[in-house]
Amino acid sequence: MSPTATGTPARPSSPPTPRPRPDLRRELDRRRATRRRLVAAGVVALVVVLAGVLVWLVTASSVLAAREVTVTGQRELTETQVRDAVAVPLGVPLARQDVDAIARRATTLPQVASATVERRWPHTVEVAVVEREPLLAIRQPDGFALVDLRGVAYETRSAVPDGVLRADADPGAVPLLTDLAVVAESLPTELRDDVQRIRATSADDIVLELRSGTTVRWGDARESPLKAQIVDALRTKTTRTIDVSAPHTPAVR
Repeated sequence: MSPTATGTPARPSSPPTPRPRPDLRRELDRRRATRRRLVAAGVVALVVVLAGVLVWLVTASSVLAAREVTVTGQRELTETQVRDAVAVPLGVPLARQDVDAIARRATTLPQVASATVERRWPHTVEVAVVEREPLLAIRQPDGFALVDLRGVAYETRSAVPDGVLRADADPGAVPLLTDLAVVAESLPTELRDDVQRIRATSADDIVLELRSGTTVRWGDARESPLKAQIVDALRTKTTRTIDVSAPHTPAVR
């Protein structure tokens, strides 16, 4: 080997890298594509299997079944009364519990105005009830029918509960009872305690009779909060009549 011009011996040239034959290259590409398809198919199959297992766990197995029913919001009712009414099928998966049907069963209790039901994973059905609040008590042959803000007579008691107004009205006249309940709800506590009874022959002829002997001509249920404030300010032991049917021009006699 002869030296180069700089005196450094020349390196032997590397042999050319052989290029794969076209048919071999196509075979390698085909094998890589096959492997990719097999991997993708395996991933899809695994996802399908896992999804099936998950669906089975949630909807068919006892792993996530209802084992407990909790009740909130009750005041007069007991938890047992609510549980018996809703009749949640224990042992049934939570996902298959019909929460709307359970809520409807809760409202079959006369004292319940509304109910909501939620699934609490992994094993609990939670029932939240809103009980009716009695505002009026109507004398009946077997006691007093309690009426709520919606004008619904829902329960009979032997005596008028504290804070509930005695009312003279037809327990089936829901619109009129609703108006009377609106009036009752508007009264401040001290004034409500002074009301002996509330009566009405029509929706625009509501009358309050106070224990002090004062008669309050209320008119209809419109502007009841304003009327309550006026009556509370004008009532005295010597006042015989207060007329707030036109609350912006009240009259006292």
